Amino acid sequence: MATGMNSNEMQKNNRTLVFKTLSESGSMTRTELAAEIGLQKATITNIINEFLEMGIIAIDGDGAAGRRGENICLKLDEIYTMSVGITRKDYQIGIFDLSGKQVSHIRYQFEKKEDFRQIVQKLKTNALELEEQFGKGNIIGICLAVPGPYIRRDADANGMFRVSRFEELSRVDLRKELEETLGLPVMIKHDAKLSAYAEWKNAEEARENRHVSLIVIRSRGFGIGAGIVINGKIVEGQFGIAGEIGHMGINYNGRRIQNETSGTFEYCAGTESAVRYMLERLYEFPDSILNENSTYMEIVDAYRKKDALAVYAIEKMAWMLGYGIANIVYIINPDCIILGQDYPDMDCFINKVRQVVDEFVQPMAKDGISIRYTKLHEDSFLLGGYYYVLETLYKENLIVEKVRQVMENKKGDRAEKSV
Repeated sequence: MATGMNSNEMQKNNRTLVFKTLSESGSMTRTELAAEIGLQKATITNIINEFLEMGIIAIDGDGAAGRRGENICLKLDEIYTMSVGITRKDYQIGIFDLSGKQVSHIRYQFEKKEDFRQIVQKLKTNALELEEQFGKGNIIGICLAVPGPYIRRDADANGMFRVSRFEELSRVDLRKELEETLGLPVMIKHDAKLSAYAEWKNAEEARENRHVSLIVIRSRGFGIGAGIVINGKIVEGQFGIAGEIGHMGINYNGRRIQNETSGTFEYCAGTESAVRYMLERLYEFPDSILNENSTYMEIVDAYRKKDALAVYAIEKMAWMLGYGIANIVYIINPDCIILGQDYPDMDCFINKVRQVVDEFVQPMAKDGISIRYTKLHEDSFLLGGYYYVLETLYKENLIVEKVRQVMENKKGDRAEKSV
């Protein structure tokens, strides 16, 4: 029990501990629960009885009370979280059940020169449609993921924010507009940090050692976003910009182009850099299948086919990526560095990255550090939003009350239908 915690706070904390432990373990006996959490068996029994009355406990597959030696599990049907993410190119909305399964997904790619207010309106309409489909009373939390650099303007994590190089989003209080549309509070987080949190929750390295630290590096076009998780905690920094490695300088001689510095990590190693590298030497490779209109994905496809120009462009991007990672190894010294889905998932690419890291990092400094691709198939920042909502509700001891409200709403709906 935390020092100074009153009786009511202690009860909320105990309920949260039991709920979270059951949620993460799948099923346990009351004796196992008491040993795992460190609570008396009588306290566990009282909480389980309370959960039984709420209708969220199943014992050996049914909801009836059983013997104390039987396994207990949570029964959380039709309770959801919503994740909303917006980038400079698209927005996505995902609905997750409390097991972490994405049960619905919407993605909208912006049209060229589309008015941003129209985009916001479409996003709100789609979010409202999903809320109506799954039931407003069944959604216990919403997370909004925004691109970086995400800078909080005050100490409140859900306060106003600014997103540089995305001025349209900076001028719109999207959190407030979503709250007004959906009638529910919305949490805000940098999308790369959410991706890192999702990776940590699912990483084999973290299952073996909960103190493992990892960095996730992803690039959705020009920029590079990164999130850092240490001991299961997202590293924030004073204004929320910790992990903005894309702005790290890796080429001092890079000249300024308008408001951007060409020597930054994201300029040199973001996925769109491959297009620039290809264009720089296009006319030196007359037999290449690429042309001046080739996209990043077309370059990656040509790289798979061993097109010489594509090999040059992708391997230069890989070299720059490895050079930046070498700096990160010395600054953070993480256990694991994970590359997002945006980079080519090929052995030849990641081996090039590792080769560069080996070249610039002393053997003892990189001993035990793994560099690998993500193993997540869905977009990780939406999944990270699901985890962030739950962890926030756990931290604030609100999870049980949120679930109780859902169950009471369901009872009320059934009562109305029976009349």
